[in-house]
Amino acid sequence: MSSLAKELMMREISREFENNPYAFILNFEGLSVADISDFRRTVGKVASRSLVVKHSLAKKVFAHQNCSTAEQFLKGQILVTFGKKEPQAISKTIVEFSKTHEKLVPAGVIFEDQVYGQEFVKRLARLPSRQELLTQVAVRIKSPISGFVLTLGQMMRGLVCALHEVKKKKESQLQTA
Repeated sequence: MSSLAKELMMREISREFENNPYAFILNFEGLSVADISDFRRTVGKVASRSLVVKHSLAKKVFAHQNCSTAEQFLKGQILVTFGKKEPQAISKTIVEFSKTHEKLVPAGVIFEDQVYGQEFVKRLARLPSRQELLTQVAVRIKSPISGFVLTLGQMMRGLVCALHEVKKKKESQLQTA
């Protein structure tokens, strides 16, 4: 490969690292092209982009991005999946795909300029999504308000019943007098 091609590839990879706060590093030794395409289609719904990266280019980019400790994940063929939002959704998709395709192994992640290992990727996959967390917050906020409204409604019904009984009692007193 010519040095111009390598330089262009390095710029492209560096641009992806700069534009995306999350970079999941995966090993895919022995995975077929069809499986890689299937993975890209699957993860493409939640991630920005997935690139197959050579070790030498990855080392240069890692050094340029001040995360050279990520070099520990460079074993075999590597695929880097970039994401801008919902890292737990990307992680969940990667972990689920790796369950059915054992040759695809999540090695680590560069998460907001910090390098984490495989265990972090798996823990991240277990976290609820942003939408699930917002739903939980809405339910918890709504619950006390609903209880308060129900209590006020019961008090109002009790007051109406008491007033109705007072009215009946006064009417019966008027009729007997």
